Amino acid sequence: MNPDVQLQPPLRQREPGQPADSKDMLRGRLLAPELLRAFVAVVECNGYTPAAQYLHRTQAAISQQIARLEDCTGIDLFEKPTRQLRLTEQGRVLLDYARRLLALNNEAMDKLRPGVISGSVRMGATNLYATTVLPSLLAEFSELYPAIHIDLQVGVAEEMQRKLGPAFDLTINAFQGGEGNGLLLRKDPVVWAVSKRASPHHKQPVPLALLPQGSLLRRWAEEALTAIGQRWVVVQESSSVEVLKASVLAGLAVGVFQEATIRPVADMRMLTPEEGFPKLPSSEMWLERANRELPRAAKCLYEFLLEQLPPWVAE
Repeated sequence: MNPDVQLQPPLRQREPGQPADSKDMLRGRLLAPELLRAFVAVVECNGYTPAAQYLHRTQAAISQQIARLEDCTGIDLFEKPTRQLRLTEQGRVLLDYARRLLALNNEAMDKLRPGVISGSVRMGATNLYATTVLPSLLAEFSELYPAIHIDLQVGVAEEMQRKLGPAFDLTINAFQGGEGNGLLLRKDPVVWAVSKRASPHHKQPVPLALLPQGSLLRRWAEEALTAIGQRWVVVQESSSVEVLKASVLAGLAVGVFQEATIRPVADMRMLTPEEGFPKLPSSEMWLERANRELPRAAKCLYEFLLEQLPPWVAE
């Protein structure tokens, strides 16, 4: 045998229980921390509802996270029926690892953040997000970063876009299709709506309940009616969507809303083009950050929202 030739040792298969090397670990599937946190919360809070309350999420969101974790691992975490909340044998195994992984994650974050992150974040959001989506998320964020103060303001589209940068670090704002930047969160049809028990749409001029000047929905409504020669008058103006819905339900006016806002309202119906109300564009909701260096606190919130807010996916 040529002494200059170095024979490579044969590749060895890893024995069960033997630690993986760094390259093996890079090839493995990752368990998302937020799914593990939901799993541990359900077990320790003894139920989906108390876990949702503890994590400031909806019960549906916790159920979805548990389902995603089961799909990711390929195992059933709880015995059927789930209302008895008994862990399967594999669920008990994962629970131990989940607790250790979460503890290790917290330890790593503490080491990487020698000081407590503090400061203020200035954020603007549409009424829909400020009242239905953000409260629970911001409560969760405040648990993680108790020294960060969030100044959340409800605004209208043009005003928020103008303030992004000078006044706001982040916004969740409404745009016409194709005009937004950042992360697209959702698309919603915009519709005309009236009370099922009233007919203000038959009046002349048409009475409207609208958001303040600068609102995208208001501009679309006024332009659409003007384009067909229909006279209109604003009889109710408010920055609160709940106030506008109350005015419409009382039969005072025709309202303009994102369809998702009024879909659950049983006593309200949408007007159609056949009734003389033109089809309106769809709105897009975008999470956007200021085009400048963000304070550390604002970066933390932005990254948190990127993780927690699912991006819109075309069906």
